[in-house]
Amino acid sequence: MSKTVSIIQAPPLMVARENAAAALGVSDSTVEALVRSGELPPPRRISKGRTGWLWRELQEFAESRPISDAAPGPGQRKPHSEPQAA
Repeated sequence: MSKTVSIIQAPPLMVARENAAAALGVSDSTVEALVRSGELPPPRRISKGRTGWLWRELQEFAESRPISDAAPGPGQRKPHSEPQAA
C-alpha cells in the first residue's frame, strides 16, 4: 500500500542580510542604510552572532514602497493609462 506525501512550499521564516538584500533587489550596504534610517526594521537575533529578518517584515517593507513613476527598463512596456489611437 502506498502512502500519499504532500509537498508544502513556504517562504523561510527568517533570512540573513545577504538573502534579505537579494530578496529586495538591493545591496547589503543598502539594507544596512535602510535599517539606519529606520525605513527597514532592524534584524532579529537568531542565535549568538547570527541575525536575520522575518520574511513577513521584508514583505511588509516591500509592499509599503511607493509605486515608481520611472520609465520601465529595456524590453519592458510602459503601462497604458489610455487606449492609443490606431
